[in-house]
Amino acid sequence: MSTLDRVRTWGARVSVEFFGVTEQGRRGRNEDAFLAEQRGALSVFAVADGLGGHAAGDVASSMAVSTLRETAVQSASLLAPVSILQRAFSLANASIVSYNRERSLNAATTLVAAIVDRSGHCTIGTVGDSRAYIISGEDVWHTRDHSYVQTLVDWGYLSEEEAFAHPKKHIVEKALGLQESAAPDIYEKDLQDAMLVLTTDGLHDTLRPSVIAEIVTRLSPRDAAVHLVREALRQESKDNITVVVARVR
Repeated sequence: MSTLDRVRTWGARVSVEFFGVTEQGRRGRNEDAFLAEQRGALSVFAVADGLGGHAAGDVASSMAVSTLRETAVQSASLLAPVSILQRAFSLANASIVSYNRERSLNAATTLVAAIVDRSGHCTIGTVGDSRAYIISGEDVWHTRDHSYVQTLVDWGYLSEEEAFAHPKKHIVEKALGLQESAAPDIYEKDLQDAMLVLTTDGLHDTLRPSVIAEIVTRLSPRDAAVHLVREALRQESKDNITVVVARVR
């Protein structure tokens, strides 16, 4: 199990406490990667999941996270968060596509990333089926998956409950490295007095949103992240499990 945590306070405006953890679980290797760092006036979080069945998924997820880190370092004082994310996703996709061409591979990865500024405003970008949750009291919101099952939900063929148990929920319709362009969905959210949770599907395919919310609202980010992973393992998650939990006050 690999972890990283920090607490960062910005004057009298907001403080961000966060913790990240990744667990190989029952898979033969860990193809997930995560990022949880503070860059100047920004906190930058991400999780990426190399696609199962695709060669070098671990390489693709690591490339996505490292590209986001490098872009944030270079652009934190120059670009708005939405532009940082759009640039990072574009560069990561191009790098993985180039990597595949040079080696005749089909490496690919999901990526969900969030940037929190000093006012507690959160900008989220996502490609694939890794998720960002925002939890405030009893309110639970999460990003939309780019998946076959989510499309069935959108078309009205499945309910959310049916989707949770669907045998094909692992089929991803969009990922970095599979096509020439992979622009992220962008969301803008306020994180004041809320919890931000980023997860790969090894966690959210096993634990329902209500369970995730119950755990993170009663524990510190460190304890919540560790507890979520342990609960997913207890519920027999068959995938790598990665989670980043952040609290903004």
